[in-house]
Amino acid sequence: MADLICEASFELDVDARKISVDDPKVTGRQIRAAAGLNPASSYVLILISDAGSQSIGLDREVDLTTLGDAVFRSFKSDRVFSMTLNERGFAWGAPEISEPELREYGQIPDNHELVLDSQGDRVLEPDDTVNLKRKGVERVLSRPAEELEICIIVNARQKTVKVRRLTFEKLIALAFANPPTGENICFTVTYRNGPRNRPEGSLVEGDRVRIKKGMVFNVTSTDKS
Repeated sequence: MADLICEASFELDVDARKISVDDPKVTGRQIRAAAGLNPASSYVLILISDAGSQSIGLDREVDLTTLGDAVFRSFKSDRVFSMTLNERGFAWGAPEISEPELREYGQIPDNHELVLDSQGDRVLEPDDTVNLKRKGVERVLSRPAEELEICIIVNARQKTVKVRRLTFEKLIALAFANPPTGENICFTVTYRNGPRNRPEGSLVEGDRVRIKKGMVFNVTSTDKS
């Protein structure tokens, strides 16, 4: 009996979608085609890894076996914009990049803040974006945050918190001095005036949300009995 030959499949992340290819070494053109980015020449493809981010040209070969947890982002554009993040080169396919995107792709922890060097170490807030079209290369650095004091509104009362993210459970504790208990009690948490990438929404048990000054929360309890 002839030996069965099994072809391995290699998976990569493009725009938060899992794409499979048969060869561990693929070109930028092949990645675009596999992700349905046609025509390939109309898209900028950015590889984001621990070493920063870089543009992947159409004919550049990428070895998927060396990437680890790297991801790709695509942009319908014909231009690549550059900056540095913590002294590492950072390429992007749009003229602006948001603070949440910098924090996510730069793997910046919550207890660090991002500062814009070109504006006298101005601290970037969750709603901020960095303009990459300015003359010269923008430099963004992260550093341990000084003690935080962020004012938010919970059930029409002002609260001051010292963290950048709040959990569903912590918001209940902020809303009620003595939260109602019982197996039939359920809580609803909604918010508005949040960061630009998530200005409003709701939380369920186990969720958490990044906060900004002036964010408004409404926490209610319901007895289903």
